[in-house]
Amino acid sequence: MSKSLIDLAKKYEEEGDLVSAIEVLTKALQAKPNDLFIQLELGNLCTLNKQFVDAVGYFRNSYMAFKDNLDIRNALCYSLSELGNAYQIHSQFSLAEACFEEAIQYEKNNWTYYYNLANAKDKLQKRDEAYQCYQKALNLNDEDADLWNNLGNAERELGHLDKAVASYERALSINPLLFHAYLHLAHQKQHMCDWHGIDQLFQKICSIVNTNPKALISPFAFISNPFSSSQEQMVCANQWTQNHYKAQSFQKGKWKRKNKIRIGYLSSDFKLHPLYFLIRDVIKYHDRDIFDIYAYDATPSENTNERTTLIGLFDHYRDISCTNDGSAVTLINHDEIDILIDLTGYTNNSRAFIAPQLKNTITINWLGYPGTMGLTGEKSLYEFILADNFIIPEADEKYYAESILRLPFAYQPNIENRSQSNDKNRQDYGIPSDAFVYCAFNQSFKITEVIFKAWLTLLQKYPKSILWLTHSNKWASDQLKRFAETHSIKSERIIFATRVPNEEHIARHALADIYLDTLPYNAHTSASDALSMNLPIVTLKGKTFPSRVAGSLLHSLNLDELITEDIESYIRCASKLTEDSTYRQDLIHRLKEAKSTSPNFQPRLFVKKLESIYQEII
Repeated sequence: MSKSLIDLAKKYEEEGDLVSAIEVLTKALQAKPNDLFIQLELGNLCTLNKQFVDAVGYFRNSYMAFKDNLDIRNALCYSLSELGNAYQIHSQFSLAEACFEEAIQYEKNNWTYYYNLANAKDKLQKRDEAYQCYQKALNLNDEDADLWNNLGNAERELGHLDKAVASYERALSINPLLFHAYLHLAHQKQHMCDWHGIDQLFQKICSIVNTNPKALISPFAFISNPFSSSQEQMVCANQWTQNHYKAQSFQKGKWKRKNKIRIGYLSSDFKLHPLYFLIRDVIKYHDRDIFDIYAYDATPSENTNERTTLIGLFDHYRDISCTNDGSAVTLINHDEIDILIDLTGYTNNSRAFIAPQLKNTITINWLGYPGTMGLTGEKSLYEFILADNFIIPEADEKYYAESILRLPFAYQPNIENRSQSNDKNRQDYGIPSDAFVYCAFNQSFKITEVIFKAWLTLLQKYPKSILWLTHSNKWASDQLKRFAETHSIKSERIIFATRVPNEEHIARHALADIYLDTLPYNAHTSASDALSMNLPIVTLKGKTFPSRVAGSLLHSLNLDELITEDIESYIRCASKLTEDSTYRQDLIHRLKEAKSTSPNFQPRLFVKKLESIYQEII
């Protein structure tokens, strides 16, 4: 009987009917379960039909019996590799990890297995293990550009920024057409405040965006490029979207109305993160008589008080951190969510491609990513972006794929009672008690050479002033001090603030006199930190979304005189605040008064208007 079934299976295979061939051979195996020949044939057929789970099982059984047979071993490793790649594509990273670990047991000198295992471990946040696997892959092959690029990514995540830069440079020396490596290289040089040759890199990246639509340039890193325009940022977002997501054609509908409107908030940052200090009270003060509030949490595991507090504010909590996009879509559809707001966008651990698969849910891009999410073909990835008139002037609407929902005040909310008291004084932070203190607590990647030179101009102009910056990393701190010395400013006049608990960080703003903003990437949450402590901000307004956020907040508080148009007026504004203490104190008084009635600092007022917008679009 088994021979006739084998012959029949062979006939089906020759006719190209692999499904029938597999069905017939499976019956033959049931009759002779220990027949390794049938298992091998089934393994081959399943491989041809891309049924790699079954193929692995058949080849594994055969290999256990014939461990010296290289053909069986190679077939098993091939199937494991293909299965691992499929799991990787579907975000099943633990299963992908297991596949590549098993393949390495059988073939220890295959660099691609170590490379793919490293990629899986990286997605699982196993940074050290990923780094070690990349190193093992390099020991077997040091001429692959993608391998060097991904090693650079791992080094970046582990804080080895100098090594990351060297790895990106090596990747580009092997393959100058590995376009995204230029972006990685430029962005790490930004973090290190290493400005040597960086303008040429920025210009090259803009050229790549304009001429190479398949280049895989990350929108989030691109928006900090000083040479990028709003139009180019939209082009970049469009390319990223279209390279990573195939648009589905369907008629958009709405769920049947229920007793309450169901609002879902999607984020990978429900943790101790700047988002917490913006969104917590929005969730807290939603009107539960009208709305049901759902969390879709894609946050990597973290155990902090902020995370516990934030999660506890939602009416319904869904953990999708280990769920692929398809399953997350099914879950959101099951919950019949009316409006989904993505608070992460294209920032870290993005889950942006859930939204366009939701057939009956209105989708909004807000707060996490300062820019457009782009188009999939002719269709916007998200239906709406929530902004304000200052952030997105009407003339700039053409640079956004989404329809604009406009708040009548700044788009960025804040938690109430943000200000903190501090029993520490300037000396506790190494700051002279009689100094005039300029502070800028933005991340180092936001500091450009042009901005830093403006700060040094102020230090030269006012000898008793000091500059108080965030210590982002040792390379940035060293570079900034060296740069100051070459411009005749003693490096001791630049003081770096180390990481402290958030309450203390907010409180120490009170020890500064002026907050100096950055361009083209303004202070966002950091601007709210400063304003909450009544610290005036001098900002430089640009033409892109991230370059207008601090200005948006100041405009909402009727402090437009602190919004400057060019570097000369920026220096003049800071100089006036430095020289005229009466003027500065008047501004501080106006700031305090404005905050007392501002929806941006009174979250109940903010939520009331936000909810009216939700109700209008439902």
